[in-house]
Amino acid sequence: LALLFLCAEAEGFAPRHAPTPQTKVFQYRIWDVNQKSLYLRNDQLVAGHLQGANAALEEKVFWVPNRAFEPARLPVILGIQNGTRCLA
Repeated sequence: LALLFLCAEAEGFAPRHAPTPQTKVFQYRIWDVNQKSLYLRNDQLVAGHLQGANAALEEKVFWVPNRAFEPARLPVILGIQNGTRCLA
């Protein structure tokens, strides 16, 4: 996935379990300049061209601010699969 020119599109999201009042959950579609999207294959996050019915495989990336680590550097927690799995 070429991240030199990363594109993202925000979408509305209502989390299943409401975060603390000061925490906002953001949801994005991410793709590169070649229009490759992120999706899971064999439990690995990969980038590829998704067309037609396969477009539903695209993973949305969720993120919330992580206030536990150096807040001045704006750390975030990233998740996939409706925010149920964390990217590390």
